[in-house]
Amino acid sequence: MIQTLWLVRHAERLDFIQPEWFDTALYRYDPPLSPQGFDRAMSLALEFSQIPLDRIITSPFLRTIQTAEPLARLLHLPIQLEWGLCEWLCQDWTSEFPETTPIDELVNDYPNVNVVYQSLVLPCYPETLEELDLRTNMIAHELVQANCENVLAIAHKGSILGILAALTGEPQWRINDLPCGGMVKLVYADGRWSSILEGYAVTEC
Repeated sequence: MIQTLWLVRHAERLDFIQPEWFDTALYRYDPPLSPQGFDRAMSLALEFSQIPLDRIITSPFLRTIQTAEPLARLLHLPIQLEWGLCEWLCQDWTSEFPETTPIDELVNDYPNVNVVYQSLVLPCYPETLEELDLRTNMIAHELVQANCENVLAIAHKGSILGILAALTGEPQWRINDLPCGGMVKLVYADGRWSSILEGYAVTEC
């Protein structure tokens, strides 16, 4: 069996182009997508509409859910929210464990969100780089042990690069970059995972 894991970084987030959003936000570490980000989410839905997918899994952050939502709606697939895919919980970036949009609010706007799914891996706060590596290694192997041939995971740069390093055995992935909306395809064949970088030319963020 050939197994395929698509890894997509969330599209552009609003607070990167409107930093003042943070000052009045209810969930200040859970920004939505920017207008360009919503455009990228729609284009991803079109790109993946002809690709076989069995499962869509995202981090619980709003920007990853919004990136997944057009495709989930198009394919009638649930969105599973997995804390193992979350952003690096670095104390320099967030002053406390980030509060995300509550599930009941999410379901009102994004009915494809699966309210039953329970995260397989939970992060700690604050999280060191070593703890991030351990978490992404754990969720990487949980993802590929699932009984699915074609999985799409939408997450954040740190978690995606950690998963790539864990599955390919190439630690240099951890120091690479990936643009918002960028994607990498991983294919398991002949006993190993190989990666194919799918380019997407946007401003690095």
